[in-house]
Amino acid sequence: MTGIDGLKSARRDAGLLESERGLAAKPGRKATWGRRAVLRILAGLVALAGATTLPGAALAAGHKSLRIAIAAEIGGLDLLQNVSPLHTYSLVFEPLIRYGENGKLEPALATGWTVSEDGKTLSFELREGVTFSDGTPFDAGAAKWNLERWMGKDDFSWIGVSDAMASIATTGSHSLAIHLEREVPVALLELTIVRPVRFLSPRAVDADGNQAAPIGTGPWVITENTNAGTTLMPNASYWGEKPAVDKIELKVVPDELSRSNGLRAGDLDIIGGEWVAALSPRRARALDQAEGTSAATAPGTAAVLMTFSPKSETLNDATVREAVALSVDRNSIVQIIYEGFADPTANVFPASIPDGGKEQPIVPRDVDAARQKLEAAGWTASGDGWSKDGSTLAVELMVSEEALPGSRRLAELIHGQLTETGFEVRVSSVDSATIHDRRQEFTYDLTFMGTYGAPYDPHGTIANLLLSSVDSGPDGKIFMHPDLDPIIEAGLAAPGKDREAGMQAIYDWLSENSAVVPLVVPQRLWAHNDRVGNFSIPATAYDMPVEGVVVNE
Repeated sequence: MTGIDGLKSARRDAGLLESERGLAAKPGRKATWGRRAVLRILAGLVALAGATTLPGAALAAGHKSLRIAIAAEIGGLDLLQNVSPLHTYSLVFEPLIRYGENGKLEPALATGWTVSEDGKTLSFELREGVTFSDGTPFDAGAAKWNLERWMGKDDFSWIGVSDAMASIATTGSHSLAIHLEREVPVALLELTIVRPVRFLSPRAVDADGNQAAPIGTGPWVITENTNAGTTLMPNASYWGEKPAVDKIELKVVPDELSRSNGLRAGDLDIIGGEWVAALSPRRARALDQAEGTSAATAPGTAAVLMTFSPKSETLNDATVREAVALSVDRNSIVQIIYEGFADPTANVFPASIPDGGKEQPIVPRDVDAARQKLEAAGWTASGDGWSKDGSTLAVELMVSEEALPGSRRLAELIHGQLTETGFEVRVSSVDSATIHDRRQEFTYDLTFMGTYGAPYDPHGTIANLLLSSVDSGPDGKIFMHPDLDPIIEAGLAAPGKDREAGMQAIYDWLSENSAVVPLVVPQRLWAHNDRVGNFSIPATAYDMPVEGVVVNE
């Protein structure tokens, strides 16, 4: 079995996209682990009588708390279970390698690494002097124990480096080597993803080896966690730069308008983030113009695509698909739907994604050219529409506001553009459960989908959403074709100097066959009030923007 064959729905296991957004809290339910459970685990390490914070948490020196809105409770932050949204893990847990801007690999718990000439051995030098927040040393033994909890296991075969793992060996007190059965070109990149690739204290598990508390080496420790919110305090034993604020309060606010009002009123300091508590472009624009609040943007790492059902009889002709693409005006989408907070694209992946392919020119909307394509495909103009073999040129555009906020307005705009070409378009607005069911069954003609974004791309989106041999579950497929499968398999497996050409072959096939219509790359949107200083947006949409932040009283 290859890493591609064993991918088993990366979005299901990694907890990405719609599943993250839809993680709803049950009224009155607390997280699966509690404060008392954490204290029991650590009872032999510290004197807990009268304790007000978890071990490893620094007591607040003042009242400089940072209040951030989240759309749903964070749950237990189990590293092996898809039960928590990804955005809070990085506050508590750290990886060996950190994903930096534009995919640059940066040291984290590993200070250095090498890859053998045949690509089958990954060697790491680990940072010394690091402890978990419960006082347990982080060393090669702790790292090996963590890696062996998920590497080589069937549940994580969607991660190539896991599926190819042969053995892990400690080569010193702070060095280890991962031996692979075959080369995995994206192995180092895969070690930057959020779950399960972070490190847990070996003492934070129960008798059965299941995670019992979120104890990591990161800059923050959780001191309270309920369905209403989560409190984090600085990790007093953190090896890196200490936070400049005394406390983080993650407040569950499911409604976007309430989050915006809370920011204006001073009850919240930071809102936004695609997978934290999404901020619409229109509201971001209003907050940026309001007194006391500002919007912050960063280039996006994920693209919004219009995709074709692999089972659509109307759209199984590449010429008809090309007519669809020629009917779309990306610039109007940027201005009308995204308020300027997006960039038009003809590429499946943004330029910031490594191995994302050569930049493709954006073909402007051309209705006349689109109509010529339809004529070439055998369609005959009939009144305001088209007909062929007794059928009309009718398509269904399926959208879900729950799965992709703003998609209803986007569908209405594209409806008008396709209608001008002569397509008969029916927009079906469905709930999140229905769109997931119908994506699996391919019972639609057109829909909108998003790429996974950094650090999962390009390999995550390509293998899961384009390769027909992989069961992508409710995510559905961007496109499928038997001629595309071997090109994908060769591209993802291509090492070193052959990788660029191998990946480009995938993108060339998609373009030549009009297999997908890339629309825009939405910018990442956040907003904060004037209490917040030194605000910056992290490299991925799965991280909280707290590093370096100061609170001005």
